[in-house]
Amino acid sequence: MLVYLSLLEEDQDKSKFETLYLTYRQMMFRTANSILHDPQLAEDAVQQAFLRILGHMDKITSAECPQTKSFVVIIVRNIAINLYNSRRRHAVLSLDELEDWTPGDLSPAGAVEAQDDYERLAGLIASLPESYRGVLMLKYDNGYSTKEIAQMLGLSEENVKKRIQRARKKLEQVMGGVKAP
Repeated sequence: MLVYLSLLEEDQDKSKFETLYLTYRQMMFRTANSILHDPQLAEDAVQQAFLRILGHMDKITSAECPQTKSFVVIIVRNIAINLYNSRRRHAVLSLDELEDWTPGDLSPAGAVEAQDDYERLAGLIASLPESYRGVLMLKYDNGYSTKEIAQMLGLSEENVKKRIQRARKKLEQVMGGVKAP
């Protein structure tokens, strides 16, 4: 934690960051580990998340509020998902896994189904109108806040919230009534 604190200049930011770190590090680890199923990678995701949070300290008004908790979870979740996808793209079989491999096995059990689901969801999102697709990607894939998205797109925050709401509803309709993430 001292490394992070050394990157901050103001005492108020240092205090706020210390509170953030102590309050959310375990929750962030659990979130990342639930995605990655690897404690070392989960720890890497948490460390990367804290580095990203350092760059956005001015956007955090209070360390212990629902918005901050949501912000922290979104950041660590997106980083964990990116690590997971990166690891999946560059997957390497260990010698133990290779020993059990048979010619019919192209991936671990269930990975093909998960990949199909992922590709189906990506296709459905891609089929949405650009205004919906863009806000969904900025919000859930890139982890930007509604305010940041509003500033980027030159819209009001309420307009962005409404677009996200409509995009999720449209995605639910295209998915056949299944709840959108």
